[in-house]
Amino acid sequence: MKKQIGVTKRIAWVVALTLSFLLPTVAYALSVGEAKQRGLVTETSRGYLRVKKGMPGVGQLVSRTNAARKQKYREIAKKLKVDLSVVERDFGKKLGRP
Repeated sequence: MKKQIGVTKRIAWVVALTLSFLLPTVAYALSVGEAKQRGLVTETSRGYLRVKKGMPGVGQLVSRTNAARKQKYREIAKKLKVDLSVVERDFGKKLGRP
């Protein structure tokens, strides 16, 4: 009986560890569009994403997306010779903050 409990505990640990590695991977596979549809993220008035509902990996998706957006906004601001905040505000309006 004790041996069976030990095996059950080991199986439970293996399953838990496997899930802990798989869940972030599933969230990475999630696109921004899918995250919006599921209500996990929303757009801000400044043109960036914000987490609405926590789920493993969503914060990382938001961080990566926002970093890429900020870089692009900087390039646009430099090209147009305007302040970064102007570009952020304009994209915030275009992306439609709910």
